[in-house]
Order: sequence, then structure tokens, then C-alpha cells
Amino acid sequence: MSGEFGRTFGYALDFYLQKVAIVALFSIPFLVAVLIAWLVAAPTYLAAGALFIRTGSIPELSALDIALSVIGYAIIMFIISDTIVNITILVRSRRTLNETTSEMLAAMKHHATRIFYILTIAVLVEFLLQLLLYDNPLRTWIYPIAMLIFFFFVSFSMPAVVIDNASTAHAIEYSIRFAMRKPILVILWMLTLFILLGGTMVLSYYILSAPFWIYLVLLLNSIVFLPFMLILQTQLYMEKYPLAR
Repeated sequence: MSGEFGRTFGYALDFYLQKVAIVALFSIPFLVAVLIAWLVAAPTYLAAGALFIRTGSIPELSALDIALSVIGYAIIMFIISDTIVNITILVRSRRTLNETTSEMLAAMKHHATRIFYILTIAVLVEFLLQLLLYDNPLRTWIYPIAMLIFFFFVSFSMPAVVIDNASTAHAIEYSIRFAMRKPILVILWMLTLFILLGGTMVLSYYILSAPFWIYLVLLLNSIVFLPFMLILQTQLYMEKYPLAR
């Protein structure tokens, strides 16, 4: 299984290096989403492998704050969803040696909407867990473990939407099946994500002073590492199809 991951990692790296310019162009919306998040007070955390956004708190929000939060959240999520769809379709076209058809382009808005729903479900689950564990003395242990388990089973639902043209519910189902059938691949992908994003944060912290190291982390994660991890995730998910290998 680790050999399969190494081979697929090689595919992803080769694809990224060949398409680095267009991937970087498609990834610019990640930065835009982060900038919007800084301007809008949001009562939740946004987690996509590495991005955590926290501003405001529910008791302090006015009606205007809530309206701005909802609008800002919707914009952020749709931008991220659209970026995920663009990169995933790019990988699928290359991996299957098929040109992107007009039908695929027409379906992109549906894919983005479904991924938007998945991201919303993830945020709601995270928020509910925080509420349920608010007074629990073991919350610092239970919460990250629960979120890791949730992420393990649901993280591959996004490529499932694009690759299998799955609905939101079916994409989550396919992701759970993939995680149960190939748990080592999912675990290795999660470890790679943690190493890349965590390593970037640590190195930037020691190389640059505040606040410049934060800007470098956001830039590298948004333009380089998160797009690469999306490419790797899509490549891994397509391993379930023998003809796509």
C-alpha cells in the first residue's frame, strides 16, 4: 500500500511540476478567500486540511455582524469550492487523457455547489463538537481526535463529487467507502498534509519575524501546498479505477 502511495505521489508531483503555472493561477482564489475572511467577522472555524479562521464570537455579534458573517462565509466557501473543482477537473483530464467537454464545464457549477454543501457540513460538525465539549475537561483531547476521525472518513468526498459526478450524500458515502477500503492511503495523505503545512509554519516562524512569517505561510499554503495536496488527493482517489492507473 505504501508503494501505491509512493507511485501516486510521483504522479502528483510530476503533474504539478508540468502544470505549475496554471495550478498557481487556479489557486489564487485561495488567497482571495483568506483576505475576505480577514475582513468579515465569523463565529466559526473554517478547516480545509490547514486553514483555520477565527474572528468574533456569537454573543458579541449584532444583526449586521451576523448578516456580514453569513455573506462572507458563503463567498469564501464558494470561492474555495470553485477552486477545488477547477484543480480536480484539471487532474482528471490529464489522468484519463480526455479533453474537458462542454458537459464537464456545464457541470462545474453543480460540483462547486455540492462541495460547498460538504464544506458547510464540516464546519457545522466542528462547531457542534465545540459546543458539546465546551464544559468537558477532556475537550482538548476529545475534540482533535473526533475531528481527525471525521476528516479521515469525509476528506475524499470532494474528489468524489467531480470524479464520480456524485451528489453530496453519495460523495460522503463514497469517501467513507474509500477510507475503509484504502485506510493506509488516506492516513498517508493526512500525514503528508500535516508535514507540509506544519513544516511550512515552523520554518517560516524561524526564518522570518512577525508578521511576515504569517504572510509567507498563507502564500505558500494557498498557492503551493494546498493545491498540490488536492492534486495528490485526486490522484489517490482515482486509484480505485484500474483503467486510470
